[in-house]
Amino acid sequence: MTIHSDPSVVLDGVRVSRGGRTIVEDVSLRLHAGEILVILGESGLGKTTVLHTAAGLLEPDAGIVTRNVERQGILFQEARLLPWMSVGRNIRIAAPGRGVWSSANGPEVDEALDEVGLRDVAHLPPFRLSGGMQRRAALARALFPRPQVVFADEPFAHLDSQSAKTVGLALGRAAAEGAAVLVTAHEITEVFTTMGIYRTLFL
Repeated sequence: MTIHSDPSVVLDGVRVSRGGRTIVEDVSLRLHAGEILVILGESGLGKTTVLHTAAGLLEPDAGIVTRNVERQGILFQEARLLPWMSVGRNIRIAAPGRGVWSSANGPEVDEALDEVGLRDVAHLPPFRLSGGMQRRAALARALFPRPQVVFADEPFAHLDSQSAKTVGLALGRAAAEGAAVLVTAHEITEVFTTMGIYRTLFL
C-alpha cells in the first residue's frame, strides 16, 4: 500500500439531511491514493450517504467536501447493469472510446472479466447471470477505466465465500496500483484480509 501526501477525498464536518431528517452529522474523513478505508456501522446509520457524498452524488447541508478526482468508479448496492447490453459491453461503457459497440471485447475487457471470474459469460445479457455474478460484473465495470478512486457500497454483501474473495482481491489490486478505495460494511469478516491493509471509520 502506497499512500501519497495529498488526499483524494476530504470530508470536514459534513452533515447530510433528507426530508428534514439528519442522516449523518459531523463526519470527517481523509481518503488517500493507495489506501483502503472501510466505513463501518449498522444499517440506517448513513454509511451509503457518506459514500455517495464522498463520490459527489450528494451535496452536504453543512461541512466541506474536497475532491481531487478525475476518474472514479462506483459499485452500488445494486448491480445497475444495462439489460440491453451484453456483460462485455456493460464493462466497455465505463470507459468511453474503448469500442462499446464493437462485436469483440478486446484484451482489456477480457482481462477485467478474468479478474472477477466472468470471461466465459461476456456475451450474455445481465439477466442470465446470478445476483452474485451481476455484482462481480458491476465491479469489473467500476474498475475498468483504472479510476483514481473506487467507491464500493457493501461490496461483499450476499456473496458466497469464493466470490467475496474475488471481489476483495480486485479491490486490493486497485489500491496496490494507486487507487484510493472507500468501502462500506456492516461488520468486518475474514474476507476483508483479501484486500490487504485497510483502516476503519466507525459511524
